[in-house]
Amino acid sequence: MGFIGYQSGRQGTDETVRIYMGCQEDAASHEPLRSGRGTVSYGYAVDVVFPGGEAPCRLRGVDDILMLKKFYKVVFSLEERAREHGHEFRVVFASPQRLLEHLGYTRNARTFEAGEEPQLRLGASQDFAERECVGGA
Repeated sequence: MGFIGYQSGRQGTDETVRIYMGCQEDAASHEPLRSGRGTVSYGYAVDVVFPGGEAPCRLRGVDDILMLKKFYKVVFSLEERAREHGHEFRVVFASPQRLLEHLGYTRNARTFEAGEEPQLRLGASQDFAERECVGGA
């Protein structure tokens, strides 16, 4: 079963939360992560960038419709977790800390530490590009 992963970081004055979607774990891998789990691969990644560490945020990595659809499912899930915990749905993207808090509420999510980043699954992002419509008739 797939899961989402996430990791926080800083690039200059910007704080970034990277969300890995479509993660899969290969328990038989010969390259275990420090946590003892097998190698993890992902299909798509989106960076939620908070300029200066504050809202409003901007997105990086939403390059096609399929990616947008997958990211929307994650956003919808985060908003549901917010309501379950008595928060208004808008707080999810109020700050990097709030986003990380709500990602932590998600049942099928894992946090990745530095050095544990999952690997892009070969062909994952190219699959859609091959089916994408090019030009109109």
